Amino acid sequence: MKKIIRYILIVLIILNCIVIFKFSAEKSEKSNMTSGSVINTIIEINPKTRNLSEKEKEQVRTKIAAPVRKTAHFTIYTSLGMLIYLCARTFEGENKRKMLLSLILAFLYACTDEIHQLFVPGRSGQFKDVCIDSCGALFGIILIFFICKIIKKKKDI
Repeated sequence: MKKIIRYILIVLIILNCIVIFKFSAEKSEKSNMTSGSVINTIIEINPKTRNLSEKEKEQVRTKIAAPVRKTAHFTIYTSLGMLIYLCARTFEGENKRKMLLSLILAFLYACTDEIHQLFVPGRSGQFKDVCIDSCGALFGIILIFFICKIIKKKKDI
C-alpha cells in the first residue's frame, strides 16, 4: 500500500512542478494578466473596495499586486513541500532527515525555477522569491508534520 501511495505522490509532485514551470514560463504580460485577474476578483469580492472609483481601485491594485504575487509563490510551494514530505514519509528513516531532505528538494526546485525565469522575456529570477518559495515549502512540511502527529495521537487514544 505504501508503494501505491508513494507513486501517487510522485505523480502529484510532478504535476505540481509542471504547474510551477507553466506559470514561470509565462511572459511578463501574461503573468501580469494572470495576477491581475486575481487582484480584480479580490477587489470586486471585498465590500470595502467593490464600490470604489476606478482611480481608487487602480491604487488598490498597485498596492496589493506584490503581496498577491508573493502569496501565490508561497502557496504553490506550500503544496510542493507538503507533497514531497508526504512522499518522504513513505520511506524508512529518521523523520528529521525526511523533513530536511524535503526542504532541500523544494529549495533546489525553487532555484531552478528562478533560473528558468531568467530566460523568459520580461521576467527575472530573484533570490527573494527562492526564499519565499522555501518558506512556503517549510510551512507545508511543518503543517504535514503536525497533522500526522495529531492523527497518531488520536489513533493511540
